[in-house]
Amino acid sequence: MAPPRLPRPYELNPDLKATLRVESFQGTFSSKTFIEKLSSGIIATRIKENSNTFDPKPFIRTFESSLEELERLSSKMQKHTIELERETQKEELAFKKQVKELGLGFEDVQSSLESLDSRISEVGSTAIRIGEKLETADKQRARAVLSKKLMEYFMQFNDGRCPALESLMTQQGLDGQVEAARILRQLAVLAKEVDLPDTQAARDGIEKFREQFETDMLSSFDKAYRQADPKVMAHCAKALLEFNGGHSCVQIYVNQHDFFMLHSKVNESTAVESPDQENLTNPVAAIPPIDAGLIKLFDDIRTTVDQEAEIISMVFPNPAAVFQVFIQRVFGQSIQQFIETLLERAQAKSTLAYIRTLHSIHEQTVLLVEDLKKCEDTLKIGINTNMKGSNASVATQPLAQTLDRCLDDLFVPYLEGDRYLEKELQSLCEIYDSMLAKFTAYQLQRRGGNKFRAIITRTFNQIIDSPNRQTLPPVVQENFATVKNPEKYQNMQVSDDDGNLSVEVVIKLLKIHAESVLRSLGLLPVSGRPKNTAVLFQLLNDYIGMRYIDAALDSALEDLSALDPKFPPDMRPMKRVKLVSGIVHLLQMHFQTAILPLTVPSPQVYRDTVIQKNKLMASVEDKANATIQKEIDVILAWLENCLSRQRRVDFKPKDDEIDLTGLATKPCMDCCEFLRRMYDMIRKYFDGKNIEMFCTEIGIGFHGMLLEHFKKFSISPVGGVLLTKDIAKYQESVKAWNIPQVNERFEMLRQLGNVFLVKPEILPSVLGEGYLAKVDFKSLYPYLQMRVDFKTSKIDKLFEKLNIHTNGNGGGVEAVTGGAGTMQTATRMAALEDLTGAKFLSYSLR
Repeated sequence: MAPPRLPRPYELNPDLKATLRVESFQGTFSSKTFIEKLSSGIIATRIKENSNTFDPKPFIRTFESSLEELERLSSKMQKHTIELERETQKEELAFKKQVKELGLGFEDVQSSLESLDSRISEVGSTAIRIGEKLETADKQRARAVLSKKLMEYFMQFNDGRCPALESLMTQQGLDGQVEAARILRQLAVLAKEVDLPDTQAARDGIEKFREQFETDMLSSFDKAYRQADPKVMAHCAKALLEFNGGHSCVQIYVNQHDFFMLHSKVNESTAVESPDQENLTNPVAAIPPIDAGLIKLFDDIRTTVDQEAEIISMVFPNPAAVFQVFIQRVFGQSIQQFIETLLERAQAKSTLAYIRTLHSIHEQTVLLVEDLKKCEDTLKIGINTNMKGSNASVATQPLAQTLDRCLDDLFVPYLEGDRYLEKELQSLCEIYDSMLAKFTAYQLQRRGGNKFRAIITRTFNQIIDSPNRQTLPPVVQENFATVKNPEKYQNMQVSDDDGNLSVEVVIKLLKIHAESVLRSLGLLPVSGRPKNTAVLFQLLNDYIGMRYIDAALDSALEDLSALDPKFPPDMRPMKRVKLVSGIVHLLQMHFQTAILPLTVPSPQVYRDTVIQKNKLMASVEDKANATIQKEIDVILAWLENCLSRQRRVDFKPKDDEIDLTGLATKPCMDCCEFLRRMYDMIRKYFDGKNIEMFCTEIGIGFHGMLLEHFKKFSISPVGGVLLTKDIAKYQESVKAWNIPQVNERFEMLRQLGNVFLVKPEILPSVLGEGYLAKVDFKSLYPYLQMRVDFKTSKIDKLFEKLNIHTNGNGGGVEAVTGGAGTMQTATRMAALEDLTGAKFLSYSLR
């Protein structure tokens, strides 16, 4: 037992005791604020006493008392917490027990519900079986009642007449007539099945009564149709539907329709507004509008079909089936007759007019079909309304499916198989033959018909033998293999301009081809699109690539080969090369935008078409390069011809012939003037890198030619001055080209000219500087020999002092410096070869 608490000499005042209660520690608690409250009274007392010294005893006594009070409070709260935990445990145990009891109760309820559900399912299954049996019994009873009634009607007909059926028709109104129609249909079936003696009268009576009933209903329907009475028409249609499916009244409705009466026949006297014949047959003109008569017919069809959809929905119990018959009649009679007339007229004009008309008709018909499909909702409403109370079953396909089939059937005669594609190819061949007629005639007359046809045949055989070829239709093979009617080209009047290439003509050909591809997209199935596009592109390749570009380049090569070297070369073939470059670019753009995307769905066709295009490009580029190389050869031959006019005494003039005021010798002036004109022409025909490559080839070739040229003449000191003037003129001519590679060679040539000017003792210094320092003395020796003072100035002795001596034949020199000298000689020889050699860079069309 704890000792009793002794009274303390210093007790807390009431305010501090109030601070040391449980409520002070609830909520937000601040230890600083708490200490300040405990010390506030002591601090206030010290302030009143005006004491300047700090006395800790009051604080110690207060804090000790507060701690004791807090310990008592903590002990009290601890006891209270233990008590609460004990009560919480009791409550938790009671709650768990209660939850367990409730769980057992829920399990019992769940079990009861499952048992109840099982019993309900059993009762439902029993009820369904009972319902099925009742339904079967009811059907059997109904059939028995109906059989009894039918037998009664049958026996009455066998006795001569059937008053019960007559009474049903006359006394029970419209519903009676519908019921009578249903009974008559069943009696007809019964009459076919019953084949007993003495029942012929019943069969005859039933048949006669049925004929009379159908006649009366059709007469009423026709009368109501003429009087525009949809109620009576609907009743008759419903009765006839129960009687025989309603086909007879549908035929009357369709056959007597005013629309078919008005559009029963399209002939020459019909007001059909055909488009202008010139525009329709002109391949470069815009496609004219579709025939106004067809537009009017389609507008009439739209108006009529919209009206008839509502009428048919009100009148017929099976409006969808009736509407399909009406639509089939519209397409099979009115539209088909009109289309046949338009296509016959177009075919009489040209194949292009035919396929343009066919495509325009197809576009307008597709739009018509899309508009007619909107009537399906109206027909569905009619089915739901008119079929009430009817036992007849009507099976119809969707209206959209019927319209699509009508559209396909309408164009089968024109699009089936390869019929349309062959027409399209035939049209392209006719147009291309016409547009290239002058060019073809020029080639045949100029080069000879047999030779031109041989080129085409050779090209065709290459395509046929290629493993990557497409299957060619007969019309394409015919146009590949030969030029049609070559005799007509022989007598055609042509000029030189007709043999020139024209970018404008190619643009027209590509536009015509693009129009053809666009037509094929609308008329041919999607599955055959890659193959058909490839065939169309193959025909384009034949005409533009082989018959146009290839023939033009062949002509250019022949023109260059036939040139007389005594006359300046013709630069016009380079204009053809420039035109070929532009045409190939256009063809490439057409291929990328109009052809390639359409062949992507078929990897095989895509690959073959790309290979075919690349082969054409490579062939044209090779032939263009051959033409350029031939032009270069002709130019160099002409320059050589100009140099050949150099006189022997031009560089060794006599005293009375010396004229140092002249600019250059006559051959030099001729060459420089030609190079200037050549460069001006090349800049017109080529651009960019191609100009540089062409001029580089000319410059290098001409440089080598001059090196050989200067070995042929003896050169005096005065002649050396003339020679350097020629070289300066040559250098000035090629400097305008601004080609470093060529400029270096002619700078070397200028330095070489200095060896004819300087004194003999200065030659070693000249030969050891600049480009000449890179050249072996052996290669320079022939030029030194051409100095007239070579012997008199003992230049050969000078070389001996430099450890260089002649080979004994006067034709060269030999180094005597050992292995190092030999290596240096080889290096110099390589440098000279680099300065004089020529490497041809291929001309690029891409």
